[in-house]
Amino acid sequence: MPIAAAVLALAALAAAVPPHQPRTKAGVIAAERAWVAALRGRDAAALDRLLTADFVDTTWKGERRAKPQVLASLASRGSEPIELGDMTVTLHGDTAVARGLNTIRAADGAARARIRFTDVFLYREGAWRAVAAQETLEQPAP
Repeated sequence: MPIAAAVLALAALAAAVPPHQPRTKAGVIAAERAWVAALRGRDAAALDRLLTADFVDTTWKGERRAKPQVLASLASRGSEPIELGDMTVTLHGDTAVARGLNTIRAADGAARARIRFTDVFLYREGAWRAVAAQETLEQPAP
């Protein structure tokens, strides 16, 4: 095998494997941050690596979306910044539950929407991979 072909094959393999993350709460938080970065950057390859094949998202609108729908919607996603906060992580062996708050900001920095979420991760091949997500739109106080 020519050297150039070997280098390309190794690069493709490296792109297909998520980076190593520790099997800790900090590792789950790193996966959450990688998820937000993939959304911000509309990086379908990174998001594809982060989500399991059977991933299902229940949106704040109550819609269920499988992984292919989530990836397809990435290109049309808005450009508003997402701020990740109020994170808690519970570990259960190779499973983790992350709960937090995504704040979507307008161009002027004002909070446009606040979305509570619960994400379920499995630890596979040295990385946390999301298997399920649920979002709830936080309503303003009356």
